[in-house]
Amino acid sequence: MRVDLVGRTLAASVLLIIGLIIGIKIGGMLFTSTTTLIRMKTVTSTETYSIVTTTTTTETLKKLVIKTQLAKEFVREFSTTTKWVTETKTVEHWETITLGCESGYLITSYWTVREEFYRGEKVPVRDSSGKLLGYYRSDFLEDVMVEGWGKGDGIRNDGSYLGYDPELGFIKSPEPLDAYGSPLILWKTVAAPPHLRKGTIITIIGFTSSEELSEDVIDKLLTSRFTVSDRGGLSGRHIDIYIGEQDRVNMNESPYALYIQNATICFLLL
Repeated sequence: MRVDLVGRTLAASVLLIIGLIIGIKIGGMLFTSTTTLIRMKTVTSTETYSIVTTTTTTETLKKLVIKTQLAKEFVREFSTTTKWVTETKTVEHWETITLGCESGYLITSYWTVREEFYRGEKVPVRDSSGKLLGYYRSDFLEDVMVEGWGKGDGIRNDGSYLGYDPELGFIKSPEPLDAYGSPLILWKTVAAPPHLRKGTIITIIGFTSSEELSEDVIDKLLTSRFTVSDRGGLSGRHIDIYIGEQDRVNMNESPYALYIQNATICFLLL
């Protein structure tokens, strides 16, 4: 009986073990874990990898493949809409440094003369090569040689700007220019002696004047920043401010015709 019982017990154990083995194999057949490695490339050409894992039964193997394909399509779509953006902002910080101030300066002004205000006889004007530039009034030409630039009246000339340089003679231009070939800017361009280098920023902080100045002129003088970009044969402590074009016969009667002595100016570096 014991042998029989033992035999039965052994047989049951063997069957149990066999059943477990079969169950494990069946379980392995029923459940399959599939890992798909999908390569994704972003717009910045940085290669990124996304792992998609799907677990299913062997009976739904086709569904697994479909799911994997969908996952690939999703990642492909994701990669085309993902942007890695590096934004760089540059903030300019301007710091003004005062280099120094000096007193005892003479401030005058100059302008572009207009031929329409003159009545002299028309005479021919040629450039340094002998080319005829047009016919201009003689008194107009005298002031062009003093102020540097004038605008023709369009009568027997093309009405463009006529300039004068002691070395080059008369020249024409679509606009009046400074000593370095840049356009003159009213209440900014300043003619100055050689000891004030081109590009020097000048502010006026005080002055005495024998003439009564309007509030507008005082405001322009004390709030403007002038740039040295013209010459004109000046020397010593003297600056000449460009005030635009002539607007009357006698410009010395203009409130912008300046003659200010003992001004204090400061030199700035931006």
